[in-house]
Order: sequence, then structure tokens, then C-alpha cells
Amino acid sequence: MKQNRTRRKRQTESHDFLTVILFYILPFIIINSVIFYLFTAKPKLEITVGDTEDYLTTTATVHIRSFLPTKNLTIAKDGDAVEYEQTDSKTYSVPITSNGVLEVSIQNFNGMSAAEYAHISILDDVAPTVTDYSLDDDDVLTVVLEDTQSGVDFETIYAVDSDGDHVFPISQDRSAGEVKFEMDSMGLTLHASDLTGNELQVTFSTHLDDGEEVLNNIEGTETTILAGEHENETDAFQAETEEETSTEEDEAEE
Repeated sequence: MKQNRTRRKRQTESHDFLTVILFYILPFIIINSVIFYLFTAKPKLEITVGDTEDYLTTTATVHIRSFLPTKNLTIAKDGDAVEYEQTDSKTYSVPITSNGVLEVSIQNFNGMSAAEYAHISILDDVAPTVTDYSLDDDDVLTVVLEDTQSGVDFETIYAVDSDGDHVFPISQDRSAGEVKFEMDSMGLTLHASDLTGNELQVTFSTHLDDGEEVLNNIEGTETTILAGEHENETDAFQAETEEETSTEEDEAEE
């Protein structure tokens, strides 16, 4: 009989201990863990920069990886705020039209914040470059151009001689990026653009060295123009070219 009472007492104590764990200690731990998470959880961001088809624009996607509501969201590029569009509850789309640093800052309702950065460099904002140039014995200037992104727009290539007249390549090798001009000893300024409208202007000149005409170091500038302006400039240039060609044909007929 005494053993039975002892066994029942132990069972009662075990039941009471289990009750304390299940209904007091475990809920206390869970509730405090939730409270701790709600007050200390930091938001997480993910920025993805898409590819570009025209080297003029691209799209960045910002995804918020947080279960808590967002209080503040700021998206800027190079320090200036940019427009964005919310595509779903946790995703935002940002149109990009120039290279730079995209900065995204977020603050949750609990006051915790986070920031992420993305360096954008896939757009073409650099003019073609001259990688090589030479002058042969027949005073023919050979220039090699390169543009590693959108590519050289060979339709825009021309030069301006010392009289201010437009002159055109006597030959082109597009696969090699090579153009040839009749050299003007008084100076020849080459104009070349890439397919996004970034323009290179570089001047070639010569000097005599032991009676031989030798090229000086080139001098030039690079300018970036809007695509629309580039198209208008190209159209005007082509119209001028056609007019000059027509005039030359009329003079030949006379």
C-alpha cells in the first residue's frame, strides 16, 4: 500500500512538472522569442540588374525579404531619388537610363533598417576609342576604332579638313574597325559615333621629321548625346552628303 502511494505521488509530481513546462515555461519562451524577433528583426534586400538590349536602358528589380511590414522605402541613384513601380507586395521595378550606383534603403515598422547597393555599368555611355593609327607613304591615314558595348556606327564616320569641308573614308573594313582617309597635312578631325550616340572627335595633324611627314599625337574629346539628337544629326549629315553628291554629279555632267 505504501508503495502505491509513493508511485501515485511521483506520478502527480511528474504531471505537475510537465504542466508547468507546457503551460508556463514553454509559452513564456515562445512569447518572448516572438517579441524579441518583432523588435530586433532587420529587413533584407535583394537587387537584381537586368540585361540591356539597346545599351541605353535596363531595369533593376528590388525584392524585400522580410515578413514584417515596410515603413519606409527609399531608392536613389548616385544620390538622387528615382521613380520606381511596385509590381507586387514585396517587389519593386526601377527603370535605369544611365550607369551609376543604385542605393536602396528600407525601414521596417519596428524601426530596424537596412541598405543595399548595386553598381550598374552595362549601359553604353562611352564613345568609341582609337586603338591604332598610322600614315603611309601615300599620305593615307588609317585609323582603327573600337567600341566594346553597342559597337561603332560606321554610317556616322566622317572627317573635317582644315578648310572646314566634310571628307569621307576612302575605304572601310568594319570587321577590323578600320577606316582610311586622305590625310590633310594642316589637320583632319575625325567624327565617329557608336550605336547609342556617344561621339568621338579626334584631330590628326603632322609635322616634318628629316623631310618626312610624321603624325603628331592625337587630340580629341568624347561627348555623349541623346539618341534622338543623334538620329537628327545623322539624318542632317546624310542629307548634306546626298546634296554634295548631287552637286558633284551636276558639275560632272556640265
